[in-house]
Amino acid sequence: MKTILIALDPSIFSYGLKQIIATMPQPTDIETADSCEAALTLLNTRRFDLLITDLHNELQQFVKQKWPEIKVMVYTAADEKTFAIDYLLAGADGFLSRSARKEEMEYAVRTVLNGEKYMSATVRQEMLDQLWQKRRAGHKRVY
Repeated sequence: MKTILIALDPSIFSYGLKQIIATMPQPTDIETADSCEAALTLLNTRRFDLLITDLHNELQQFVKQKWPEIKVMVYTAADEKTFAIDYLLAGADGFLSRSARKEEMEYAVRTVLNGEKYMSATVRQEMLDQLWQKRRAGHKRVY
């Protein structure tokens, strides 16, 4: 059984996301935390496969340093084009907008739990556009 910690602010998003994940076919044990401190307390007391959080870069980096086996997915209302690539390059395993449909959320969770990276089609296109622009500017190695 996979274990997931959802640490989102406001906590209403954690509740909604928990309900969506609970209906997925893969059995999961889901905990929620309403602050970074509460998330750290839970992380110190039990093992999780996936942490879903908002733009808490310090939490993401701390988790990746202390527990590198835990997958981290950023779930946020912030603009994907502005934040996603930086968070993925900083170690996030997935980045998903809160405006994503239920099916995309389920797919993103499955993808990250299976050890793969997840980004939306919008983020993939933005990354390809940036790579193309750097390549055209003469950079041979870009990321």
